Amino acid sequence: MDFPPITSLLVVVNGIFTYMGFTNPQVYAKYLFHTGSIRHNNEYYRLVTSGFLHADWAHLLFNMFSLFSFCRVSEGIIGPIPTLIIYIGSLIIGNLITLMVNYRNDDYHAVGASGAVSGMIFSGVLLMPDSRMGLLLFPVMMPAWVFALVYIGFSMYGMKSGRDNIGHEAHLGGALGGVLLTVAIFPEIIAMEPLLFAALVIPCVGVLAWGALRRR
Repeated sequence: MDFPPITSLLVVVNGIFTYMGFTNPQVYAKYLFHTGSIRHNNEYYRLVTSGFLHADWAHLLFNMFSLFSFCRVSEGIIGPIPTLIIYIGSLIIGNLITLMVNYRNDDYHAVGASGAVSGMIFSGVLLMPDSRMGLLLFPVMMPAWVFALVYIGFSMYGMKSGRDNIGHEAHLGGALGGVLLTVAIFPEIIAMEPLLFAALVIPCVGVLAWGALRRR
């Protein structure tokens, strides 16, 4: 098994920073995503740092398994620098959308790399639409574009029900960021996959807009 440099680096940094948060509550509190601190104290660094913290070891391991599974494949196709841009960009976009959706809730807080990982997954869907993907807890392999639509539908249901502790808006925002950044780096993809691009972007935008309006 190969260990691409950027993918490996991201896994290591996530592990180290998460461990620091586990062992030092002040670090955890200072760097997690917190709407009130971002809005009123201009602590915008939290849009990045929160993506390298995790709630517990299971949360970290699940995200790192997903990151390594998808990110190393994309890095092998598009190279290390585009991979890093898409990862960090998806993380920031996902958290900006989370801030927008939860703007009036100063107590909202979150951690995790899920938005960035979602960005890498959807980037991979756009780059390799004929590949097959499956969920870790539901290992039924399906075409990548079907996987993406199921992912969007699950996130929409999660946002609507509000019964779990998952930041679905960060997932969808990161997914949207991954698609847009991939197209920004490789604009020829729109001409190659126009229907897939529309099928990924339009539902994400629609669901996120609905979520933002619903919470106002």
